[in-house]
Amino acid sequence: MENENSVISKVDVRIIVSGLDIAEVVSKSVDNTQLERDYNIIVSSIIPTNNFEIAKKVANGGDIILIGGYGQDENYNLLFNDLKTDFNHVGLFDYNNIIKNETVDSKLAADEILNSIIRAALSYSLNLVNVHTLENKLLKLTHKYNSLLDDYNKLIEDYDDVSLKNKELQETIDDLKSDFTAFKSRYEDIYSKEFLEIYNLNDLWQEAFREDLADAKKVTIATNKFKPENIIVGQGYIGAQSRQDAIDWLKIIKTALIFVGNDEEDLKRDLNKTSEVEDDYDISNNFENFWD
Repeated sequence: MENENSVISKVDVRIIVSGLDIAEVVSKSVDNTQLERDYNIIVSSIIPTNNFEIAKKVANGGDIILIGGYGQDENYNLLFNDLKTDFNHVGLFDYNNIIKNETVDSKLAADEILNSIIRAALSYSLNLVNVHTLENKLLKLTHKYNSLLDDYNKLIEDYDDVSLKNKELQETIDDLKSDFTAFKSRYEDIYSKEFLEIYNLNDLWQEAFREDLADAKKVTIATNKFKPENIIVGQGYIGAQSRQDAIDWLKIIKTALIFVGNDEEDLKRDLNKTSEVEDDYDISNNFENFWD
């Protein structure tokens, strides 16, 4: 009972053709077909016009709009763009399929009406398939976007952590720069000092004269008596700007000792006369204070 009383909406078709002669043939073809009985389709309007405004008024409210023309020419494309909405289907009523022996055939016209309706409906169905395909793609893109958004938020967190560490590192660098500046200021004149190479006195004497040094103290006393530039002796070592300078000085000392004699007391007395130091003369601070 419910099915018998239910109302099934009919499909409303509007046909726009270019001339009155074609409109008459199309109207006769519609009368000869049982579209409403067989397919629940009614052709509510057949309008011969080339006026866009009239065509828009005719098409308003129709489910399927068929535009007559010889293929999808410029006129069809213009009308299609003007008449197509989200609530209708627009298709071509192709004149090429209804002409036989240079005249419009009503039977062919009837077939073309039905075929045009089917094509328009199929085109809509294919568009729905495309829409569903696009929806699936959009869904995938949405998931990908959300995933990328999560990655982005994670990168923001990592960036904040890195920024904090970078700030701490920059503070450390600033501290190091400050320490370096202080160090540089403290030792900026280090290159202006004359550095002395330190050699073992006994080894250098052996190298220079091929004999052991009998008494290193004599060399120390003699060196401090003459006070040569850039030469210091003490604690069993000799300091000079080069090994050759040290050897040259030892040669001078050896020659001087020959003339002075081997009496250590004479050397001490000579030293007392010139420098007024005690007999147990000690220069232990010569090397310790060299860098001061």
